[in-house]
Amino acid sequence: MDFETTTCIACDHLSLLRYFSDKYEISLRTFISLFINYAAKYEKNDIQAFKRIAYRNRKGKNSWKRVHLMLKHSEYEFFLDVKKLWKMSLAKIIEYCIENVLDEFLTVLDERLKNYTDNYREYYEINSYTFDFYKVKGIHCCKFYWGPPPMLLKKAVVC
Repeated sequence: MDFETTTCIACDHLSLLRYFSDKYEISLRTFISLFINYAAKYEKNDIQAFKRIAYRNRKGKNSWKRVHLMLKHSEYEFFLDVKKLWKMSLAKIIEYCIENVLDEFLTVLDERLKNYTDNYREYYEINSYTFDFYKVKGIHCCKFYWGPPPMLLKKAVVC
């Protein structure tokens, strides 16, 4: 864990997140990371261009709680990408995911855990993120991989 970020989560949403992280016996950070990864990788929101960042609505002085998350390099970069593409703050992304994706995510998580035999799930969902910088005719480009890069999949040996 190399990055610390702070976000504000509605108290009722934080209770839900803690309940499910306890239920699945994973840390709050890991649950949030898996949750956002699922929503982003399966395109549960549209990419927004040329818009301002949206922030969550504050519902009252004591209706939210500040939460510190210690993130891995890949998680931090992934969250920055999602923020950039969805044009939402991390707090808004969490709120959006809870309100729009939670039931589907829990169903998928239950199914994956039934078939869980090794650390592949966590590696693929959290750590398998990278990016590549290159130039095309003098134009700087960046390619993001939200999963194993295609060149690694081509080299994979099937047993």
